Amino acid sequence: MSDVFGISVSALQAFQNAINVTSNNVANASTPGYDRETVNLTEAIPQSNGAATIGAGVVVSGINRAFSQAAANQLNTSQSSLGQLNALQNYSNQIDNLFGTTLGGLSTALQSFYSAFSDVANNPTSTASRQALIGQAQSVASSFQNASGELNSLNTDVNSRITADVTQINSIAKAISALNGQIVTGTAQDGGQPPNELLDQRDQLVSNLSQLVGISTTTDPNGALNVFVGNGQPLVLQGQTTALTTVANQFNATQLEISNSASSAVISNNITSGDLGGLLAARAQVIDPALNQLGQVATALSQTVNSQQAQGLDLSGNLGANIFSVTAPLATGSSRNTDAVTASVSVSPTGLGALTANDYVLSFVGGTPKLTNTSDGTSVTPAGAGTVASPYTAAGISIVLSGTPANGDQFLVQPTASAAAGLKVVLSNPSQIAAAGAIKTAAAGANTGAASISSGTVLDSTNSNLLTPVTITFANPPSSFSVNGGPAVAFTSGGNINVNGWQVQINGAPAGGDTFTVSGNAGGTGDNRNALAAANRQNVGVLQNGTISITGGISGLITGLGSQAQQINTAQSAQSAVNAQALSSVQSTSGVNLDEEAASLLQWQQAYQAAAQALVIGNSLFTTLISAVNQG
Repeated sequence: MSDVFGISVSALQAFQNAINVTSNNVANASTPGYDRETVNLTEAIPQSNGAATIGAGVVVSGINRAFSQAAANQLNTSQSSLGQLNALQNYSNQIDNLFGTTLGGLSTALQSFYSAFSDVANNPTSTASRQALIGQAQSVASSFQNASGELNSLNTDVNSRITADVTQINSIAKAISALNGQIVTGTAQDGGQPPNELLDQRDQLVSNLSQLVGISTTTDPNGALNVFVGNGQPLVLQGQTTALTTVANQFNATQLEISNSASSAVISNNITSGDLGGLLAARAQVIDPALNQLGQVATALSQTVNSQQAQGLDLSGNLGANIFSVTAPLATGSSRNTDAVTASVSVSPTGLGALTANDYVLSFVGGTPKLTNTSDGTSVTPAGAGTVASPYTAAGISIVLSGTPANGDQFLVQPTASAAAGLKVVLSNPSQIAAAGAIKTAAAGANTGAASISSGTVLDSTNSNLLTPVTITFANPPSSFSVNGGPAVAFTSGGNINVNGWQVQINGAPAGGDTFTVSGNAGGTGDNRNALAAANRQNVGVLQNGTISITGGISGLITGLGSQAQQINTAQSAQSAVNAQALSSVQSTSGVNLDEEAASLLQWQQAYQAAAQALVIGNSLFTTLISAVNQG
């Protein structure tokens, strides 16, 4: 009879535990990170009575978690990828939405600015038209400044979010480390049975962490979890944490990078997923390139307008002064430079056609300079010696060193990053707008040939003899000519004649003794040639080796931002689907199905009732036996 009681009691206890576990599943069906549990029932060690071996009931050997490490790893990886794309999408869409309007307004401002040059050309002496042109120039400069300000504000926002992410990552790492200690202790105390509720909490923290930064994990035999970020930098090793920190970029103190507190090494390049990786990518792939492209167009606008202005005369007969000024290219030494004599770099653009929207790192190894494109990693050895007389030249810029850089020293060269923010109008006097051509040409009235001279083009407005009168006289026969009585020059109809920084062409058949003059256009207040040339510059190719105009550069920037945003949106949608599938896989393994749990409750209830009935029968048999003994 004692066997019946023992077996029945063991069953009641086991089934009560099963009911409790199932009830706990129901209670936590909506709890984030909860993994469904099941009771692991094992047959008790049977007992022998000498004639036969009879079972001794049931024991609860453990409470199992419905957990798949492979499914969890897949989910964490997909969450890291999605977190990165979410951050990228956030900033690319902001730029597309905000600057689609802002840059669209800039396109309108540019069109109005060049149209104002046409208005001046239509009435070169009109003060109102000239003042309107200055107003349009100010509008263009303001548009560039505002667009640059929006981009820089996004960089500030990136810094704030990087700081917040690092703080949250370190907090989660500490919590995982603390749970490691509790899990190791609890497992040892429970004879190897791990505390499931603590495992659930730790796994949920790991899942949360994977949304912030890409991770990998390993589990020690004692149950402690190790977490690594980047390309293997430890974040949690059992009960120890190695915090991430933010440090200033070695070239730009306003931009934050990620460092490992143990080694102080910058690991930003190894953080490529999770929200943190997305923030770093948004800055490097979206915000900064847009800022550089905007600055490239601003530089082109300033140089082309000022160059054309210098080729004409204003109302006072002076060569045109600059309309715009723009911030010079930046060159910043690394905070890690070790040179005893501080080396600095000054940069000036040398050719718009070769000027790119990329940043470069100028480094010195063994005394040899190397210029590396930060966007694609390609490197070139610049020409020149880095001196004023022989600057380093490459990619449309020249670089001059002062001081002697030490081996390993680096400088970040940013040709266009600050140009849009620094674009300003420096001309305020309407009479200084150079609407007239700087030179004028004429054929002598006594000429007998059939030749004509072009109006002329200024090639070098800095030539001190640009406005000095010049006489071109043809010999007899007219196969050659002389300039101001100088040596004979062979004549080709339509060929270029370059003197004193200007260029003209004489077409047709001159007669011997024919003369042509080129002189300064002083007093030509009604001349509109330079204003017309300035109005037409908007569609002249100046960027990318003369293939892209200024208006084309702005249009290309708008189109590029929209295309980039669309690509990121498509990638984010695809990754969302992958993440949903991974989450579904985890839930199918670890999630609580209330219908299944309800069925299990009924099963355990019936089993419990059956065990109780067995106990009643055992009690009845025992009572009968006692009565029989008493009657005997």
